[in-house]
Amino acid sequence: MRGCALGVLVLVVTAGCSGGTADPEAASSAAQTSGADASTAESSAVSPPPPPPPGPPVVGPGPCPYLDLGYVEETVGQRMGRVETVTVEGQPAPDCVFYRPDDRAAVTIDLTPYADPVAAQNAALVSVTPAAMPITDIGDYGGVLITPGQTLLAVTSGPLLLVVITNQETSLQARELATTVLAALA
Repeated sequence: MRGCALGVLVLVVTAGCSGGTADPEAASSAAQTSGADASTAESSAVSPPPPPPPGPPVVGPGPCPYLDLGYVEETVGQRMGRVETVTVEGQPAPDCVFYRPDDRAAVTIDLTPYADPVAAQNAALVSVTPAAMPITDIGDYGGVLITPGQTLLAVTSGPLLLVVITNQETSLQARELATTVLAALA
């Protein structure tokens, strides 16, 4: 009966589902009621339009606005050769990539705003997969995934997703960096 109520030709569909009616006033009343139900169902099922796509990223030399180069070197125990910032219009702060002298990325900081905290938390969970260890003491919620040659930590703060990637197989440095970034953004 629900599928019938949502049909475009409510009168015809209602008559088909109920076996027909001889009273035109009853049919008209049923059509108005079904039409109201259909418009209510349609309006509640419509989601807001997605945000406009961000502009192209602009990559340039550092410094990172919330992590000092010396602090990163001390935290991860590696010498850094250079820092790049990646700015995207509409994002709250630039992303940062810290490179070793051999030009391999050692630390990546990626910030992505979402429409709401739930969307950000869902994105964090997708980033680290179900195999991740949960994180509840940094930001609002997240997880950390350690794989050969890297650690990926994803946490949220409200509608903001912070992803920290290090080239080490330990979460201690990623946790420290994430805590420092969130404190700088507060």
